[in-house]
Amino acid sequence: MSASFKALVIILFLTAGLLVCWKASNDSVAEVQGLPITRLELEEALRSDLWKSQTVWASLDAGARKQTRRRVLETLVNDRLIKVARSHDTSATMNVRRESDMMRRQFADAAEYPQRLAAQRQTQQSLDIAIRDAQLDEQWIARQVTRRLAEVPDKHVRAWYDEFKESLRIPQAHHAAHIFLTRHDQSKPDREPEIREIYRQLMAKEKTFAALAAKHSDDDRSKAVGGDLGWFTRERMPADFIAAVEKLKIGQFSDPLPTKLGWHLIIVMERRASLLPTFEEVNAEIVARLTSQRREEAVHSLTAEIRQTAGKSLIYHSPVIDRAEPEP
Repeated sequence: MSASFKALVIILFLTAGLLVCWKASNDSVAEVQGLPITRLELEEALRSDLWKSQTVWASLDAGARKQTRRRVLETLVNDRLIKVARSHDTSATMNVRRESDMMRRQFADAAEYPQRLAAQRQTQQSLDIAIRDAQLDEQWIARQVTRRLAEVPDKHVRAWYDEFKESLRIPQAHHAAHIFLTRHDQSKPDREPEIREIYRQLMAKEKTFAALAAKHSDDDRSKAVGGDLGWFTRERMPADFIAAVEKLKIGQFSDPLPTKLGWHLIIVMERRASLLPTFEEVNAEIVARLTSQRREEAVHSLTAEIRQTAGKSLIYHSPVIDRAEPEP
């Protein structure tokens, strides 16, 4: 099992619960070759999907709710179709106990583990079954996809680099320090006189930049190291701050700078120019990217073929689907 898939299983278990008991019910939203997907399963999956996207169900209108139900249900249907397709495959190897033990170790308090199981409507047995199914699914998909993948030709790798190399450009980076006075201290509504007095002391060489940062800066993360912000690119900093940084020469102090967050004094110590990596330097990265893209396309193609084969054995129950509501 890949590390990424292990992490996915653990996250789903710890957070919201896509791993639920798969028991038959008359209250099914769909059937895959006679195997039901219950409304409870859809509601649990909806809750997990909303949690991961940080979406509040109450904020969605009727159309968005319907679309979300259908999208999440299709994922459940695809999972069930895969289980049916690989049901007679006996070549997989599993380590259910290792995965189960890994989940248990995520809890510092041993008593919390069974409580979380109960909250997710799970027992240790049902969880082990879910882990086993997930492992079988992944291994079966990996085998099917591998048969469809061919090695990426060198000419395709070079063509991708020639067309998209700018997306790999390493951006300009700055190593700077600052003294920061926040705008959000209600007891100090006007910080301009304060920052200008600090600036005066700096220009008069009464104190060093580091000493002034240690005494006055409101940035607790940097004040203890002389205001040092480390290396950063423009993507990591507010636009008004980075615009001032880019105008400064190495070793130059800024004038007092007002931004949306507060007042700053800045000094740039080092700067690295933007750099375009050579083809040889990024060859392996491009191969991995194109291989991953092809693998994703192969998985979509495999799923489409399975759905086409399922035909009339795939049944949806729209009235039940429309009643599904994620639990709070």
